[in-house]
Amino acid sequence: MSQSTHEIIVPAHAAALKEVRNTFREVVQSWAPDCAEMLILALDECCSNVVKYRCKNLGDGNIRVRAEHHPGLIRFRIGDFCTKKDVEKIRPRDLDDVKPGGLGTHFVKEIMSRISYEADPNHPEAMTLVLEKDLP
Repeated sequence: MSQSTHEIIVPAHAAALKEVRNTFREVVQSWAPDCAEMLILALDECCSNVVKYRCKNLGDGNIRVRAEHHPGLIRFRIGDFCTKKDVEKIRPRDLDDVKPGGLGTHFVKEIMSRISYEADPNHPEAMTLVLEKDLP
């Protein structure tokens, strides 16, 4: 099986998240039908966090999402996710702290096999979020 890649760039606004979900739902469904909806949930949560929390001075105000399918692996790359200094602040809320919201990072960690951050060589302050899911 060869590698397959799909990419989309949308404005970093909540209204654009539907386009991200719809674009990647069909693609991911063809790659991994058994876990496609969970992967779209994780992707949507991460893109939603870009809309909610991203530094306004970072990048051009867009969300760049790339999905890659390799043998045994699906990888999402979300560009301009945060700044280097923000990475250490990203952590799930204590589950004993019962209140609405703040559980997205828990869901993403449960769904994905690996989560990492990479500096963009062309924009060193910007970090790309990399989500990987191992496939059987």
